[in-house]
Formats: sequence, structure tokens, C-alpha cells
Amino acid sequence: MKIIITHLVCLLGFILSAKAQTEVKFTKLDSLYAYADKNSSVTKTNYQQTLLAKYQKIAALANVVNLRNPITFSLTDNTTLPVSFIPLSVLTGGRQSGFEKITLGQQYVSNFNITPQIDLINPGAWAQIKTANINEELTATNNLLNKKSLHESIAACYFNIISFKEQVEITKKNLSATDTLLQIVSNKFAQGLVRQQDVNDATVSKLVLQDKLNQLKISLEQQYNSLKILCEMPQNTKVNIEDEFSYNQQFTPDMDADSQLQVKANILQMEYAKADLRTNRLSNLPVLSLLYSNSYYQNSVNQFFDGNPNNPWLNSAYFGAKVTFFLPDVNHILSSRNAKINYNTALINMNHSKLQNDISNNQLHLDYEKAYSQFLANQQISKLKEDNYRMALNQYNQAILSFNNLLIAFNDMLVSRFNYSSSLANLMYTKSKIDINNNIK
Repeated sequence: MKIIITHLVCLLGFILSAKAQTEVKFTKLDSLYAYADKNSSVTKTNYQQTLLAKYQKIAALANVVNLRNPITFSLTDNTTLPVSFIPLSVLTGGRQSGFEKITLGQQYVSNFNITPQIDLINPGAWAQIKTANINEELTATNNLLNKKSLHESIAACYFNIISFKEQVEITKKNLSATDTLLQIVSNKFAQGLVRQQDVNDATVSKLVLQDKLNQLKISLEQQYNSLKILCEMPQNTKVNIEDEFSYNQQFTPDMDADSQLQVKANILQMEYAKADLRTNRLSNLPVLSLLYSNSYYQNSVNQFFDGNPNNPWLNSAYFGAKVTFFLPDVNHILSSRNAKINYNTALINMNHSKLQNDISNNQLHLDYEKAYSQFLANQQISKLKEDNYRMALNQYNQAILSFNNLLIAFNDMLVSRFNYSSSLANLMYTKSKIDINNNIK
């Protein structure tokens, strides 16, 4: 019995330990970036793309000499040898005419051959080195763009989570206020001072706010799930964002975006297309290669690997050079035309991206100004609506204001408070986008 209890305690401890290991807490956005940079599928894919570009560059360098060293070993059993015809006049000194059938060759043929070859002059392969270098740099730039996009998505989830958490607390607080309103109306109804409709409206207000709370909790969980997907977290991982908003925000007039990453990517894309076009053109030039061959062979009428000392393995070798010409064909012509079109397209995109990038950077600053202006407006509106509700509550208690108008003031106050929280989240997100654009270069 003691052994069973001991095992159960150990198992329970293991389960609790496993649960503790699946809880992840973040107090700052930067710590979430660091986690995503280490674990996300975007980071893993970027690493594979980097490796691929690296190996393509190595292959381009090795392809300059294009070393080929084929080794062949063959055993051939000529079960039926070919038949040849020779004139009888050759055999009989002209005394007979016609042809004689003879069989030439030996049944068992063994052959071992080494034929290394390298290219001395290969303009097309030389041009591929530049293409590979540009591709490596382009891959690194595209990886940064992927990282930038990932960080922006994470920032959006992060500030949405903080905003929803705060809205949940606001809703809980105001849900208590609806309980108070319902109690006040119920007491007045019991005294015959108000109508049943007022009690019903107070109940509806509480139910609506309770549903709002449930919807906010679901939205919060959805944002956590989106964050798990972005950061490659298992479903059973418990994520806690413990950061809080600071409503004391000051406007930063010189907060400008100066990212040129997209422009750089388009420039590299243009250079890559140009290098690819050059490679296509140079591949038509002749290729000068050195070649060597060394063969060992044995022919026998008895068996493979004939041990007869009168039938040894024979050797032949040669050394030389060859020039290879590639006559243009349809496929190569079309490939060159496609490379030309790709280059022209990349050139257009490059020129367009310069204008688009400057406008996008300016747009980020305008979004920041807009978000801050909206934040200030919602801040003032929230204070005024809260004052209106307090005055409306006092007026209702003094029987000066109807309950319907009190509910309107309460709902206006609640909506303005939600808008205030949402505008702060939007402000923080626009600031983070500028920081992301300026930090990832």
C-alpha cells in the first residue's frame, strides 16, 4: 500500500511539474520578440533559406571548374557475338568471289575506367558566382522583412491582449454598478415610485454587460491563440501577458520611420535579375575543358577475371583538351527572353518601391499622429462621460431624471471608457511599428 501511495505521489508531482513547465509569462514586448525569434516557424524557415542560399553559393564556386570524375566498371557477357562479312577474294587471293561470315570479338569483356575532367574557361559558370552572391544577400534581406512582419503581428496581438484584459476589468467593475442600479430600481419599484419597465431595463443592462464580459474573455483567448501560432507555442501552453498600460503618454514629434529595407530588397531583386540575364547570355560562349582518361580492360573467351597469365589486364590512357560550343536552341532563347523580362520588371518595381517606401514611412508617422490625437480626444470624452453619469445618477436619486436617461448616460460612459482603452492600445501599436521599422534593418 505504501508503495502504491508513493507512486501516486510521484506521478502527481510529475504532472504538476509538467503543467508548471508549460506556463510562459511575458512582462515586456521585447521579451516576446526574443521568444518568437528563437521558436517561431518564421525564424526556422528563415534559417533554412539562409542555408539554402549558402549552399547555392558554394555550388556556384565549385561549378567554376566543374570537376567531373566519373568512374565506371563494367562486366559484359557477349552471349551472341555480332557477325561480319568479308570478301572471299581477300582470303583466296582473288581466286573466289563472294563473302565469308565470321564472328569477331570475345565473350567476356571487363572494363574499369576513370575519366576526370575540369573546365578551364567557363564564362557562364563564372557569371553564376555573382548571381549566387546577390541571392545570398537578397535572402538575408527577405528574412529581415519576414522578421519585421512577424514582429508587427506579435505587437498587434500583444497590445490587443493588454487592451482586452483591461476591458475585462472595466466590464467587471461596471457590472457591479449595474447590480447597484438594479437594486436601486427594485427598491423604488417596491415603493411604487417607478414602473416595471425600469426594472426590466436595468435587468437587460446587466445581461448585456454580462454578455459583453463573456465576449471579451473569448476575444482575449482568441488573441492568446493567435499569439501561440505566431510564436509556435503548443496548444496546452499557458501564456500570461503581465504588462499594463500607462495612460500617461506624451507625444513625440520626431518619431519618424526611416526603414529602407523594402527598397534594399527591390534593388537586390533587380541586381539578381540583371546578373541572371548576364549568366544566360554568357552561357552561349564556348567552354574550354581539360580531360584525362585511364582505362584497364580484359577480354576473355573463358570467364570474367581470367587468371591466364597470357591474358593480362591491359591499360590505355589519354590526356587532352576540348572546346564545347552550345548552339542556341528554342529553350535557351526563351530562357534569355524571360530573363530580360524579369530584369525589366524588377527595374520597374525598384523605381516604384523608392517612392512607395518614402510614402509608407511618412504614413507610419501620420498614423502615430492620428492615434495620439484620437487618444487625447477619447481621454477627454471618457472623463466627461464619467462626470455625466455621476450627475445623472444623482439626478435620478433626486427623482429629477428618468431611469432611461440614466441608462443612456451609463452606456455612454462605458463605451467611452472602452474607446479610451482601445485608442491607447492603437497608439502603442503605432509606436511599436515605427520602432520595428527603425530597429530591423
